[in-house]
Amino acid sequence: MGRLTIWFLLGLTLFAVSNHVGFVNADVGPSESECRPYIEKAINELKTDGVRDGSGELQSDQPRGDDDDDDDDDEDAKSANDLDGDGIPDDEDDDIDGDGIPNEKDDDIDGDGIPNEDDDDIDGDGIPNEDDDDIDGDGVPNSKDEDIDGDGVPNSKDEDIDGDGKANHEDDDLDGDGTPNHEDDDLDGDGVPNTEDDDLDGDGTVNHEDEDLDGDGVKNDEDEDLDGDGKVNHEDEDLDGDGVRNEKDDDLDGDGTNNSQDEDLDGDGVPNEKDEDLDGDGILNEHDGDVDGDGVPNEHDHKDSGENADDDDDDDDEDQKEAVKKRSKREVDAAPVLDIEAPPSPAEEFPVEEEIVKEESAEEEAEKEQEPEPEAEVEVEAEKEPEPEPVKEEKEESVEEKEEEQAAPVEEAKEVSTEQEAAPQEPETVQEDAVESEEAQDEPQADAAKETADDDDDDDDTKPEDELLWEGEIPQNRRSRQHISELLQLDEEFNAREKATDNVAEIILRDIKRIYENAIKPLETVYKYRELSNRHFSDPEIFSKPLILFMGPWSGGKSSILNYLTDNEYTPNSLRTGAEPSPAYFNILMWGNETEVLDGTQLAADYTFSGLQKFGQGLEERLRGLKIKSKLLEKVNIVEIPGILEVRKQVSRVFPFNDACQWFIDRADIIFLVYDPAKLDVGPETEAILDQLKGREYQTRIILNKADTVKPEELLRVQGALIWNISPLMSSAQPPLMYTTSLWTNPYQDGAPARLLLAQERAFLRDLRTAIDKRIEHKIASARRFAVRVRNHAKMVDCYLNTFYNHKTLFGNKKRIADDIIDHPQNYHIYEGLSTLTNISRYDLPDPEVYRDFFRLNPLYEFKKLTETCTYFRGCPITKLDVAIAYELPELAGKYKKMSESALASIEAQQDQAQNEQRSSNQADPKKTS
Repeated sequence: MGRLTIWFLLGLTLFAVSNHVGFVNADVGPSESECRPYIEKAINELKTDGVRDGSGELQSDQPRGDDDDDDDDDEDAKSANDLDGDGIPDDEDDDIDGDGIPNEKDDDIDGDGIPNEDDDDIDGDGIPNEDDDDIDGDGVPNSKDEDIDGDGVPNSKDEDIDGDGKANHEDDDLDGDGTPNHEDDDLDGDGVPNTEDDDLDGDGTVNHEDEDLDGDGVKNDEDEDLDGDGKVNHEDEDLDGDGVRNEKDDDLDGDGTNNSQDEDLDGDGVPNEKDEDLDGDGILNEHDGDVDGDGVPNEHDHKDSGENADDDDDDDDEDQKEAVKKRSKREVDAAPVLDIEAPPSPAEEFPVEEEIVKEESAEEEAEKEQEPEPEAEVEVEAEKEPEPEPVKEEKEESVEEKEEEQAAPVEEAKEVSTEQEAAPQEPETVQEDAVESEEAQDEPQADAAKETADDDDDDDDTKPEDELLWEGEIPQNRRSRQHISELLQLDEEFNAREKATDNVAEIILRDIKRIYENAIKPLETVYKYRELSNRHFSDPEIFSKPLILFMGPWSGGKSSILNYLTDNEYTPNSLRTGAEPSPAYFNILMWGNETEVLDGTQLAADYTFSGLQKFGQGLEERLRGLKIKSKLLEKVNIVEIPGILEVRKQVSRVFPFNDACQWFIDRADIIFLVYDPAKLDVGPETEAILDQLKGREYQTRIILNKADTVKPEELLRVQGALIWNISPLMSSAQPPLMYTTSLWTNPYQDGAPARLLLAQERAFLRDLRTAIDKRIEHKIASARRFAVRVRNHAKMVDCYLNTFYNHKTLFGNKKRIADDIIDHPQNYHIYEGLSTLTNISRYDLPDPEVYRDFFRLNPLYEFKKLTETCTYFRGCPITKLDVAIAYELPELAGKYKKMSESALASIEAQQDQAQNEQRSSNQADPKKTS
């Protein structure tokens, strides 16, 4: 019936056109332009399909054979690229649907009866718009198309760029590529990434002149997400979306005005002098350690902190500030943290002394030019040698250092002398070295130590230091610690959330203990696993607080970091810090309502550290604990392992040092290796420690401390040397994560890349907080690792037993057979057979020597085979253990996540309800509000 209608309309139209009368002239019925699409469609259908009669059989003027099928296939392929069949490909056709209306003026480009604004496939090519690289089918890719939707309006003037019927400011997908705006790296679809795009929203107005940067219809000064990346402004590290982090951005809000001259620094519409949050980071100015958000703490920031104070009277000061800015920017650019290059050649690493002298003299002249002094005096100082007074002070200090070094071991004296020779002879560094030397000494004992140094050499080598605490002078201009509380979430506002998650954590920890008691402990007891390994798992390991472990070479700054994190610097209870490699302690910091120093006996009796008793009295004498009232210690315990001293002669210890270190490593939630830039040597002691970290690479971090003492241009070289020294000794294929910073409140040395060091410190603190948040996941992982070790041990003993019974004869000597199997397991293929039958890796099994000692104490034939441990009512213990490893313990992680999310959601709902009630009460009683 449809075919007859088409033929009727075709004949009627032809008649009207040929006679120029009828419907055309009478303003009645369809016009020629209206009928033309139907005529062309009818002709195309007749060419391709023919006409079917009432019976449904295909009728045509010629019979349809194989040749006709080929022609039809060609016609279909052609029609796929030529929608109106006019012989012009769609991507070159100005009128795709052949309706006589150019595409740019056609409300229905593909002629499917669906307006463009409602059409999911505007150009009719069978590809949805969100997946189509050429939405309007004009042959120009969207990223290069000046008119994406083909409506004749350029993108820069188009109120609906992608032609989906939604205005740009209301469109969640501005360029119609299927990616929401807040996840789209190219917001306007012009092929230029947002971070490099001068016109972010494609409205034809450059960013710094655009009142609506992201094109969401909200003006910049009212927009909570300025760059439209889905992050609210006070949480966005790149406020204006230009690819430059806020602390490094000279134009924070992207309005084209430099921060130093911007009357509204964060672009929130509130002038700086009235803005309670100047840099828009969500922290009020009075609580913000960096008010203007430039990455430099307030106490070190010599700028006007965004208040635009005019100091035009002193041009030299302004020039000096600009020079410092440029220099700090060059230093940050010259010393990236993550890009580690290959180690330099010897010629580059050790330049000629003349070149070093030239560089140092050039730097001295540049620094003197920056000082706000008369030009005549600057020129005189540039020509003269350094003033005699600093040199005298330097000589006097060097004499005192030499006298102190006489009391130290020979190895330390050589190390210190080489450091003095390598250090640049500048007054500032000499003064800071003097500060460090003062911190390394105990002032009440300094004079006595100098007088009796020669007499007490032997006593210093054998007798350990008895004092844990240190007293010293408090330096001036200390750096702020406020960011530590913010990043570690130690403020009271986070207490409610943590209490909710702590309740959930308690439930999960009880589940871990239940699984241990029911599935792990039976086989651990039957096969005496505790007599094979020092790695135990019980209530202290399950219910203890997260453990943060610091280790590394001596004088790396570990004790200083502990004092810094716990806000215990320069107090009578501070941990002693110093550069001397004297016998040290395992320092353990715990929370206490009152400050208390604990000895090894008290620590070994503590619930958390009771497992250290097995290492003997020698270790207890090296344990020192400190209880202080610190918010951080309410959440974690912190342990510092004694500094590693690389000496040629191995030092004998009265306790198993490596086993004690392994005890702490197994229980640590995160491990930090602390290094001094001047001490990057890796010797046997360090190799042994790094070998114990195998399997824990994902929890290990490296801290390159005291980085402000290294010149920015040399910092990258030091990082590369450290990575190349350590990476081969760790089993991980990727280099470990490194933080380059200076962790104490002393101000950074002049010329140090302050922004870089502070950014690295903040990253370190965030990493530490993540380890605290993942404490339950770490407990589950530790329980599973222990369960795998117990299972492997049980199957290993069972393999020995099966081999024993297979070779035992009726009248044979069972002890002789057992001893032969234990002494020569390779002859019986015990390890190979176990790996083949159970899929247990050979590298997860202890060495044969370990089992040789184990079976000497526990005869092989006294154990039961695994099949003999099964009972009718209780089942098989090995099956329960396998189920716990494969299902029960992994499921606890998902259970904890769901319960935590639910608890946090209820807390947030309660907080919202309380806020709403407060608002309603304020509205009901205006007097309270006033």
